[in-house]
Amino acid sequence: MALEKYNQKRDFSKTKEPKGIKKTSKGKLTFVIQKHDASRLHYDFRLEIDGVLVSWAVPKGPSANTADKRLAVQTEDHPMDYFDFEGTIPKGEYGGGTVMVWDYGTYRPENPDGTISQDNKLMKKQLADGSIKIILKGKKLQGAWHLVEMKGKENMWLLMKSKDEFAGTKVNFDENSAVSGLDFKGIEENGNVYSSDKRKKLTKTEAKKVIEKQEKEEAEEEKPKPKLKKNDAEFSAEDLAEAAKIKDFPEDWRPQLATLAEEPFDNDDWIFENKFDGYRALAQIKNNKVNLISRNGISFNSKYKEIVTTLEKVNDDMILDGEVVVEDTKGKSHFQWLQHFDEDPKNGTLKFYVFDILYFKGYDLRNLELIQRKKILKAILPKLKNIIFSSHTIGQGLETFKAIEKLGGEGIIAKKASSKYYQDRRSKDWLKIKTSKQQEMVIGGFTEPSGSRTGLGALLLGFYESDDFIYSGKVGTGFSDEILKELRAKLNKIERKTSPFKTPPKLQGTHWVSPQLIAQIKFSEWTDSGSLRHPVYLGLRTDKEAKDVIREKEVATEKIVSEIKSEEKDTKKTSSKTNKKSEATKEISDNKVEFSNLDKVFWPKEKYTKGDVIEYYNSVADYILPYLKDRPQSLLRTPNGISKPGFFQKNVEGQVPDWIKTRKLKSKSTEESVTYLLCQDRDTLIFLANWGCIELNPWSSRVGTLNNPDYIIFDLDPNEADMKKIVKTALTLKEILDMLKVPAYVKTSGGKGIHVFIPVLPKYSYNKTREFSHLVSQMVLKKLPEIVSLERSPSKRKGKVYLDFLQNGKGKTMASIYSLRPREGANVSTPLNWDEINDKLKISDFNIKTLPKRLEEKGDLWSNFFDDAIDLKSILERI
Repeated sequence: MALEKYNQKRDFSKTKEPKGIKKTSKGKLTFVIQKHDASRLHYDFRLEIDGVLVSWAVPKGPSANTADKRLAVQTEDHPMDYFDFEGTIPKGEYGGGTVMVWDYGTYRPENPDGTISQDNKLMKKQLADGSIKIILKGKKLQGAWHLVEMKGKENMWLLMKSKDEFAGTKVNFDENSAVSGLDFKGIEENGNVYSSDKRKKLTKTEAKKVIEKQEKEEAEEEKPKPKLKKNDAEFSAEDLAEAAKIKDFPEDWRPQLATLAEEPFDNDDWIFENKFDGYRALAQIKNNKVNLISRNGISFNSKYKEIVTTLEKVNDDMILDGEVVVEDTKGKSHFQWLQHFDEDPKNGTLKFYVFDILYFKGYDLRNLELIQRKKILKAILPKLKNIIFSSHTIGQGLETFKAIEKLGGEGIIAKKASSKYYQDRRSKDWLKIKTSKQQEMVIGGFTEPSGSRTGLGALLLGFYESDDFIYSGKVGTGFSDEILKELRAKLNKIERKTSPFKTPPKLQGTHWVSPQLIAQIKFSEWTDSGSLRHPVYLGLRTDKEAKDVIREKEVATEKIVSEIKSEEKDTKKTSSKTNKKSEATKEISDNKVEFSNLDKVFWPKEKYTKGDVIEYYNSVADYILPYLKDRPQSLLRTPNGISKPGFFQKNVEGQVPDWIKTRKLKSKSTEESVTYLLCQDRDTLIFLANWGCIELNPWSSRVGTLNNPDYIIFDLDPNEADMKKIVKTALTLKEILDMLKVPAYVKTSGGKGIHVFIPVLPKYSYNKTREFSHLVSQMVLKKLPEIVSLERSPSKRKGKVYLDFLQNGKGKTMASIYSLRPREGANVSTPLNWDEINDKLKISDFNIKTLPKRLEEKGDLWSNFFDDAIDLKSILERI
């Protein structure tokens, strides 16, 4: 709404409101909420977008309760100069009454694309789309908020608080001005604008300078660290209601460890912290005495006395989990400085970053949710020199990772917000995601120096597999002369005559040592032969036993997150001996879906019903969801069963509940936006079944990498060819893929054919994956010209197996693994072992009745699918 309407409604000779002049939005975008005591009390919610304050009147004001959906009526845009307007509009004039600056601050769109300079462009798009998702940093309002336009109701929107640490039913806001601290009466008596610190009357120009100064100071406080959300909620006895009371102080607890993961991700159910480059430590504080111990119980008290002395000022008994680091004047940590800090304490600043609390004044906090433990920690941790609360972001893993990477940090730790603390265990609820590859390696030998070098030439490294000590390469960089001499002295003391490695390397001038010393190593990647590529020595570790050093393998991030989500759901399976309809609704009675027509027959011959479909998908939810999550769905709806025509539906705009996640994408063919459904959880899966989606058809790429599929499809379409020909084609395809050292996964189509899938890293285009599929299909055709065809026209390939490589295209879909098919027999697209691909194969054996039992017996045959993803470029180079 242009500023013309704003100017037309006001007589500026009678009101002190600023005239409407559009400005240019630069830097951080601002927001202001003005409480307006006009004919009716309301709150004006204003966002800076494209040089104006886009405005909504919110009658009841903002609520931190996520269940509240507050009506927000869009009004005329206001000028940027209205940002600091606080005063009284004369009666009789438009909006007559007193205006208060109730809250103000800066904001960014959720999951911003790129730098702050791009935020304005993204906000213009969100406004046009009618869906605004932002992160506020105000004096009162913090965290994620959503404004959603109500379809069919002009200018009507809903303002909602998103679930995060700033949400809650008991969160109350100060109702006075955020600038002056005054109420309406005080503003009426004292004039226009007040400074929050001096409470003296200011001109608007002076007030704006005060606000700009405050914002600048806040921005400077954040540098050089990334913007992190804060939790300022107070701590009370209620926060300990779920904690167990224990009698004795636990001195034998050890830290929970994280699993190495591939890449950062965004997820509202996870928090993200800085991964510190130091020594993990637990601080046991009892009766003002401190025991600072490593992750395997070694005392740090004498080495890091400064931290111990500071923590002795803490009066309450507690156990803190954190990381000891040494930082330079720019806040960058140095692992080698930390090693020798007791010898050279002037080299950097020693700090203890605290990110968790396990025990507090007789209460075991380990079973509390992480987000609750962090709230308690933030509230009770005293402000002490060099003892720092480790802040976090919620949901914004990608942005946090980029910020840490830009600052030269080691990486981030992703933690499930609702997770408990599993002491002395490595958990997938905590993931470590590094900006560069690092891990510990045990030293098993060294070589003599050459040229002008002193001390040693290179360290010979290894790790343990059970009791075997495996050679992993040598490192010859990252040493100073002083470190080389120091290492040589340590190694001379543990030298031995025989090699400790299972398979010793053949190197000249080798000295073997007992595998006792652990080195921290940075490297670029693992070679095919199992050696570190481009290793760099960072320092020695003393906080771990050599036997505990294994080769850390990165796990697929999305797979872990999906698995954890599935594990939280009800895993009980319905019994085939009980009434299927009552059991289906009973088992998922806590579901968000309202069921309808459960007795409607979907398969007339077999008499299977809609209730059977719901029961089936509920029973296989844990298995199918990892293959559906984050993938746009092209919905094949058959609400009247398989005997009536079904229809495809892509756009679900305004047709699904708010709790279902969607993604708006622009169609190339129509240039219109299409809102696709994302099947993220069991509730959505059951909703689709109740909606008549017998068959599920996901994209072969995920949100975040939509142009880059993570699997390649070979669709073996029989076109009147018999099963023997299909089997022969599939086995020939497998033979060729084996020759190329490409993993192949096979499943029934659920119809008449077979599907072969290849997992790939999601960094290549659909054109590239289709090119690969075409090349391999041509190789199969060359071997089987009599029974295989690549012809698209059915009339030209009658009786032959059609290898459909064209399925590898953006937006093209086929039935998902474990999907039912709306055909006679209620067959399921089922994963198979390759030894099941033989002339006895009967696709009808795999159906709605047999699949749940098969899964109980065999599990998910594709469980390693995404872990086996190949780098397509290296394969194409070999063809």
